[in-house]
Amino acid sequence: MMPEKMWKTREVAKAINVNPSTVQRWIKYFHLTTKVNAKGHFEMTDDTYDKIKFIHSETKQGKKLKEIVMEGDRETGRGKMVPASAMDEKIDMLIRQVEHLDRQLNNKADEVVEYQVLNQRKEINELNELISHLSSRLKTLEESLQQKENADLTAQNGPQKKRRLAGIFSF
Repeated sequence: MMPEKMWKTREVAKAINVNPSTVQRWIKYFHLTTKVNAKGHFEMTDDTYDKIKFIHSETKQGKKLKEIVMEGDRETGRGKMVPASAMDEKIDMLIRQVEHLDRQLNNKADEVVEYQVLNQRKEINELNELISHLSSRLKTLEESLQQKENADLTAQNGPQKKRRLAGIFSF
């Protein structure tokens, strides 16, 4: 298979008898497929060359560039005027979609906050139970300590009374 011929801007311009800058302007305006060589010059295939010849024939008939519709552009709608009402409908549809997405985003944010609040409430309840448990253990320990102190005082006071009595009755 033989490689396809690559046309240079100057060759195309000479073939259709226009200025090379005109060819460059058409390439950019119609977004034609080209390659740029190492020196920065456009190189194009036969297909692109045929498109440029078509553009040239259309301009010779008196058409302005914005009036020229390329074969592939008919599918994309380039070159056709769209009624303002159709554009308004599309804009309204986009606005509705954005509003719908905004509502979904707000709902999702509310769900996240609700989940976080519920988890925090659960943690607070667990901490309250822990505090209650610790408080009851502390109370038990205080009571136990108080009983121990009372027992120690009783033990200390008991022998002293006997000694006093013994001291009174002993000669």
